[in-house]
Amino acid sequence: DLAILFGEKPNVCAVKEATADLERMARTRALAGEKYSIMSGDDDKTFEMMTRADIKANGVISVVSNVAPAAVEKFARLLLKGDAAKAEKLRVALDPLFRLVTVKAKSVRKLSNGQTVEVEDKFRNPMGIKVLMNALGMPSGAGRKPLGKMTAAGVQIVREIARTVWKNNPEILQPIATFYRVDIEERLSVDAWWKFMCYE
Repeated sequence: DLAILFGEKPNVCAVKEATADLERMARTRALAGEKYSIMSGDDDKTFEMMTRADIKANGVISVVSNVAPAAVEKFARLLLKGDAAKAEKLRVALDPLFRLVTVKAKSVRKLSNGQTVEVEDKFRNPMGIKVLMNALGMPSGAGRKPLGKMTAAGVQIVREIARTVWKNNPEILQPIATFYRVDIEERLSVDAWWKFMCYE
C-alpha cells in the first residue's frame, strides 16, 4: 500500500514504522525504493533498522528523545554517517531507556470472592517515559486517558532503570539536571517524587 501510494502521490514520501516487523520494512524499501523515507518509530529497533542494508531507515521519531534528546540525536547521526561501532556503544547506554516504551510489572489482584490472582500489567508508551519525566522534574503532565497512572511495581521498574542509567552513563541524564536545575541523585532517592504517579 505504501509503495502504491508513493507511486501515485510522490509527496507522501515517508512512513513512521512502529510495527517491529523488520521483514515488512525491508519489503517496503524494496518496493518503494531509495527515495522513500522509512523512519523508526520503535526506539529499540532503530539500530537494526538503520544498519540493515535492506531497510536503510532514514532516522527515528523517538519517545526516548523526550528524556535524552542529545544522546538520541547523536545516536541517529552516527548511524546516518555509517559509524555503527560508535552508535552501538551509545545504543548500549540508551538501551535501558528504550525498555521504558512498554513496562511490564507483575502484581496481585484480589477477586470479589476473596481469591487472589497474579497478573502482568502492561503500561504502554508513553507511560514509562512520562513517569520518568515527572519524577526527574521535567514538565510532562499526567498520562492521557485511558492510560492514567502505573502500579507501584511498574513505577519501581522505571525508577530502577533510571538508577541504572544514572550509575552507568550519567551523561545521558545530566542535561536534565543542568537545564531543569534538579539534583538527579535526590530525585532518584526520594519516594515522594515517584509516589504521585502510582495508583493508590
